[in-house]
Amino acid sequence: MSDNGQPPKAVRIDSWGFQTGSTTGRSRIPLFGVFLIVFGVLLAAGQVLKVAQLGASALFLALGIVLLILWLRDHNDAALYFGLLVTALALSDLLSGAGVISGSGWGALFLGIGVLAIAPMRARQGRGWGWPLVLGGLLCLWGGSEVATSYMKVDADRLVGPVLLVLLGIWIVTRSRGSRG
Repeated sequence: MSDNGQPPKAVRIDSWGFQTGSTTGRSRIPLFGVFLIVFGVLLAAGQVLKVAQLGASALFLALGIVLLILWLRDHNDAALYFGLLVTALALSDLLSGAGVISGSGWGALFLGIGVLAIAPMRARQGRGWGWPLVLGGLLCLWGGSEVATSYMKVDADRLVGPVLLVLLGIWIVTRSRGSRG
């Protein structure tokens, strides 16, 4: 019941978007279209200018951080997953473009660290450690091995795939044994 003693009324939402002020008589500009225009311009500028590439990486890092703040406020899983994905990839690209890090594998390593960070958050909510621990661990192993290979000048890339398959197989076998007994 509502405050005035009447039953609540149904609400129908026909569309959604961002509006400020009155929009009567004016057509709304689709924000997704504006995003695609800005994104395309940044990508094109990044191909031509090194500074624009760093700026685009910083923009996406900021977008990822905003999504993570949105997750903190609303506890929305999609904001958490996309925020970690965008932040990890943008951070590796920004640090690589600035010359702080070099070599390959940083994106996978940062992404693995981000996915590993999801595991305790899910466990705190009672949803278990499960897939984030496995996927994050595999990404960390893969990215970390590529980073180590590029710094140590050792050709260990050929062993990463088989080692990851063995570890995944061990996890599947131990998981299926645990559910039987």
